[in-house]
Amino acid sequence: MCMLMACTLMLIGVITPARAAEAPGEVISLEDLNWEWVDLPAVEYPEEGILPLTSASASRQYAPHSISYVTSFMDFDANDVVTFNCSYSPSSASVDFGVIASTGKFYSINVKGGSISRSIGINQAGSYAVAVRNNSSQTVRVVGFVNY
Repeated sequence: MCMLMACTLMLIGVITPARAAEAPGEVISLEDLNWEWVDLPAVEYPEEGILPLTSASASRQYAPHSISYVTSFMDFDANDVVTFNCSYSPSSASVDFGVIASTGKFYSINVKGGSISRSIGINQAGSYAVAVRNNSSQTVRVVGFVNY
């Protein structure tokens, strides 16, 4: 019986840290992000199409100085969260990951260094599309997922 208890405690000790590592980090509210107007007709649609589910692959190449939809416009409720877990190369590029409101406001997190693991909290219900903008003068390859 003591051996069983010891094994159980060891197992709980191993499982608990794993769950803590999976817990979402800080969620950045839209109102705390920089935003700018984008010309909605100029935003590119990916060749592979759009995935309007609860998770989308952001894995594709983004042309220099371009902005591209990852998802189509979807209705979000207040307190919904969009989480980016992506890596990109070249890592020296500047890439914006964010959401575009149906009004044309692009709320984004600027990333330098080749990876992002951040969440954006939607604080106002509305229609939003997930998007990625490549600010560099070279093609950027992004690999990863967006959960929403």
